[in-house]
Amino acid sequence: MKGLIIKDIMCLRKQLTVFAFILVGVLAVSVMYVLSASFGNLAEVAKELQNEKNNLSARDVKNIATEALILFMLLPAATVCDMVFVFASDAKAGFVKVAATLPVPLWKRLLAKYMTVFALFGIGAAVDIAIAGVLCALGNILTFGEFLGIIISATSAMCIYSAFVILWCVVLGSGSEQYAQLLSIASLIALFVIGYFGALKNFFMALLTDNPDSLSEILGGPIEYIKDRGGVFLIAAAAVCACTYFAALKIADRKRGVI
Repeated sequence: MKGLIIKDIMCLRKQLTVFAFILVGVLAVSVMYVLSASFGNLAEVAKELQNEKNNLSARDVKNIATEALILFMLLPAATVCDMVFVFASDAKAGFVKVAATLPVPLWKRLLAKYMTVFALFGIGAAVDIAIAGVLCALGNILTFGEFLGIIISATSAMCIYSAFVILWCVVLGSGSEQYAQLLSIASLIALFVIGYFGALKNFFMALLTDNPDSLSEILGGPIEYIKDRGGVFLIAAAAVCACTYFAALKIADRKRGVI
């Protein structure tokens, strides 16, 4: 199984190269952003926005700054792993034709792909946490605990997406990786809508109201939701990964172990 994990990681070597470049860029841009938002031009802009008559409170301005910072922070983890490339590389190399003949049980071959997901997203999360520590030392946009909650939530969501990719690639078979990717995105959106229907309803209701306070809810609601529910996202990711693993294992077994 160790060899299969290494093989999958080698299929993602181009993504790992991109990850290294993005990591350097994100660290540099994030540091400059935090310093500017705390002491430089962005801090002055924030003060001007609060002084103008546009219903923006200090919380609203902070949420805008936080949303921009989060986009930077999540880039390393988002680029480190996409299992579609693994399945596409296997299909291109003809690996699927010989996979069933390997002296490795089917459950281990499938588990190797999940272990690849966990390993690479774990690396991405660790890098984000390290960057968060640097940013917390330089500024006060977010506390380290808030950074940690956001990183856990986002990494868990990407693990869920990758689990769906593995499942749909097994279901559709070799050569259907693009369709598997689209179905995985649709599955992730559907799961989020079902699990957080109440929160989404409140969000859109706030969007449609004319109450000035609704702007604060629109800007701050999603951030607070992700920031405070890292544990919930982590449990959901573990449950989805387990369910998709056993479902994919059963389907692959019916296909005589061709994955």
